[in-house]
Amino acid sequence: MADRAPSVAVIGAARGMGRATALRLVGLGRRVGAIDLDSPCSDLGYQLGNIAEAELPEEVERIGADLRDPAQAERAALLAERALGGVDQLVVAAGGIVGGRPLAETPAQELHLALEFNLVVLHNAVRAFLPLLRRSPEPASRRIVAVVSVAGGKGLWGLGAYAAAKHGMVGYLRTLAIELAEERIGVNWVSPGSTRTAMLDRSAALYGLASAEEFKEHQPFGRLIEPGEIAAAIEFLLSAGAAGMTGVDLRVDAGLGL
Repeated sequence: MADRAPSVAVIGAARGMGRATALRLVGLGRRVGAIDLDSPCSDLGYQLGNIAEAELPEEVERIGADLRDPAQAERAALLAERALGGVDQLVVAAGGIVGGRPLAETPAQELHLALEFNLVVLHNAVRAFLPLLRRSPEPASRRIVAVVSVAGGKGLWGLGAYAAAKHGMVGYLRTLAIELAEERIGVNWVSPGSTRTAMLDRSAALYGLASAEEFKEHQPFGRLIEPGEIAAAIEFLLSAGAAGMTGVDLRVDAGLGL
């Protein structure tokens, strides 16, 4: 079993950072289950990725599921276990953004949507996939890595519901890291800055910007982050080199969180 590469379930793998992560891990010879919405969805006011339209290689196992629903999360975990022969590691890269107005003027439904697409999806993924990690024949490989945001550590005008959901994810992950420490299951997360994705395009629209390229001005490095950079950080957190890490927030943000 020593030469067995860990198998990974990637939630939110249809595009953006999740897709970049799935591609990077497949390139390393990992068995990857790509999980995302199974049909078009615009509940947040823009089109989210879905697994049927994802540009992924044939060796990636595609699984359609809406992880806002606990039952669909459980089904996705079962399908991933069957397809991959077990799941050793979990990456939760799904998320969505809402906003465009002050927090005190934000309808409750908008806050609920932000929580559902970020914190609730994370929770349902953990509940469904943690039993699989516990059954892994490679205990030293067991990891949970989530994609959060610099918004999990600062306030963002006009994106209060999104920031609240991301802050909630950080509190959730810190607690999970403590609870799973005795089992030596590492729980870490990546906090991206403005990253070149469809979500950033939506953010630009919410702020009334002509282009997402304008976000460069707010990052000390003066550039956007590429999805592949987030994938590289996730790869590290899944690697043997990160075996002693848990509860770590790895910022890849061009200095935005400073």
